[in-house]
Amino acid sequence: MAISDRQQALMEVTLRIIGRLGVDGVTHRAVAAEAGLSLGAITHHFSSRDSLVEAALHHALARETGRLRALSLSLQDHVMDIDAWIGALAAWYARELKTDAEVHIACYEAFLAAARSPRYRDIIQQWFSTWQRSAELALKAAGSTQPRQHAELFVSALIGLILQQLAAPRRSFRRDAVALLSGLVDGLLGRR
Repeated sequence: MAISDRQQALMEVTLRIIGRLGVDGVTHRAVAAEAGLSLGAITHHFSSRDSLVEAALHHALARETGRLRALSLSLQDHVMDIDAWIGALAAWYARELKTDAEVHIACYEAFLAAARSPRYRDIIQQWFSTWQRSAELALKAAGSTQPRQHAELFVSALIGLILQQLAAPRRSFRRDAVALLSGLVDGLLGRR
């Protein structure tokens, strides 16, 4: 379903609010104030707060899934060199978390929403599947004898590192992520 430019802008504003204040911080008034629009303009597009939050979270996760697919394609040049793949991945997330942290926080809010409600589970599953396929391909190329299981561990570790960075940012994120993820892969593959 195509969305209008105004609806997309409202979803972006809603995501910023979710990133700063959590889902409970979203109100029609808060979105109207941040978007510089009237309350009626917000309720015209989204009659309930729940429909606004749901649309924004679906928008964030759909966009993130698309971006992850694009990243996966761009990293395929490095897939035969697992260290280069991990380095490029860590660099991408280091940039992302500096420039778009609120949207990533909103995605984690969507994970929690999926734990509470089945309506978010399909899009969350797409997110995980996108990462799973990318990591599985890279690990298989690196010689993993259990690429699916190893990819699950890798993705779980990556998600944890990203969440830690969002909660307690550190300047050494990129370097630390490379070291930790490389150490994990080395252990999984029996390298070094």
